[in-house]
Amino acid sequence: MLNRVKSVLMNVVGGSELGLQYPTDSDNETVTDYLNLNIVTEVENKPYSRPSFLGLTTEETQVSADHRVRPIIVPRDLSRLPWCAGYAECINAGKSTWNEDQTSATRGDLKLADVNVTLPYVMFSMFDGHAGYQVALTARLHLHRIILGRLMAIPGNMLLNEDEDELIKGRDLVIGAIELAYRQMDQMVEVQAQGGGGGCTAITILFLNGRLYAAGAGDSRAVLVLGESQRALTRDHTPDSESNRVRALGFLRSTELLKGHFTPLEFRKRPLQKELGSMVLYREPYMTGWAYKVLTISDLKLPLISGHGKRSRVMGTIGVTRGFGDHGLKAASTGVNIKPFLSSQPEVQSINLDSCNLTERDCIIVATDGLWDVVSDKTAANILRKTLAPDNPSLEYRLTMGAQELVQAARGRLVGRAWVGKSENLEETDEKFSPMASVDDISVLVVPLYPYLCEHKQWLKTTQQERRYSMDSLHISVNNSV
Repeated sequence: MLNRVKSVLMNVVGGSELGLQYPTDSDNETVTDYLNLNIVTEVENKPYSRPSFLGLTTEETQVSADHRVRPIIVPRDLSRLPWCAGYAECINAGKSTWNEDQTSATRGDLKLADVNVTLPYVMFSMFDGHAGYQVALTARLHLHRIILGRLMAIPGNMLLNEDEDELIKGRDLVIGAIELAYRQMDQMVEVQAQGGGGGCTAITILFLNGRLYAAGAGDSRAVLVLGESQRALTRDHTPDSESNRVRALGFLRSTELLKGHFTPLEFRKRPLQKELGSMVLYREPYMTGWAYKVLTISDLKLPLISGHGKRSRVMGTIGVTRGFGDHGLKAASTGVNIKPFLSSQPEVQSINLDSCNLTERDCIIVATDGLWDVVSDKTAANILRKTLAPDNPSLEYRLTMGAQELVQAARGRLVGRAWVGKSENLEETDEKFSPMASVDDISVLVVPLYPYLCEHKQWLKTTQQERRYSMDSLHISVNNSV
């Protein structure tokens, strides 16, 4: 396995350092443009590129987009990601020209001037584009800056406050900053998305002041792997999982938003014209039970939400209900705008890492639905544990190997004209019942948790020492003046 990883690492030749995590990067400008938080900055379309920490040249980017081979790409220089986090990706099997997933990673310091403290942070974001790559690419280049601008607008003494007796804690303000940043990002891409730039899901992992923040909008997912347990930190936002929210909006504003083409009611089975006047089972938004009604001609309209699970759709068109973009998206054959039913608001979880009893093998798996459509949370966690279990090679390589193994598990292998996965219950040569593999773009990050906790404890120790030294110096100065 190690030789295979080394082979891939050596085959990906690093280009010039354009990663967002470097202060000398052309993309890494200051956040001053975002300090005026009421202004929505227009963005221009950028040429297609892969995540900058991969360091791919133009030629290598072309090779990575081979739909027939679907090569698994990993960074050659593992140090370009904070804590040498593991990363791997591969392109889809031909549904779009380019890999429309994007990922960014950045680390730095928040200067809290009012309390004279510099607070380190680390941030990872992942975006799954659809109907074009442009919105996902724009989010990769700008979202981290917008979040930083929002964080810098928080008074330092409030940001650092974690007193459980306080009504508003620092973590509440951080969550609010992320939520506002997501809305601002969506507003920034509005013109771009109206011009056919599509949209994207979004997920952000932020380490700040000893806490982990996981924000998700869409069906990419973050899964926390602690010891022998695992749990999702984000929830998939699909028409099925958000049926009540979407249908309630349609119910309250049906004339304005549905234009007489759709019904917000849910029926036990799709009603037929021949059933007019008969009693049918239905329910309104937020109902958990069912009721009977007399079927009328109005009930034969197209359902606002159709299908179930991953096949559910809003107005028969889109399968995710949160993220950025899609401002120009209209329902097929009706011309009804779908954007009012889509939200950019993320759901955010916050965890105090000091309470988790972390080890160096505890990680977060962040991945697009190219992984989660075919690999369960439990299976992904088991793959990662198995890869990280040995003591050799070094952890930085095992993290990359873990990401690569997860991509491999989802992509499977090409048998004839189909990509198939491998079942652990079948013989290697038995292809007849092999499960289907993912034909979508697949991106996976494996982020270790323990290094941040160590860094944060060291920061606390250093900050306390500096404060003690400052107080001692002030005391000596006062005594000398007396």
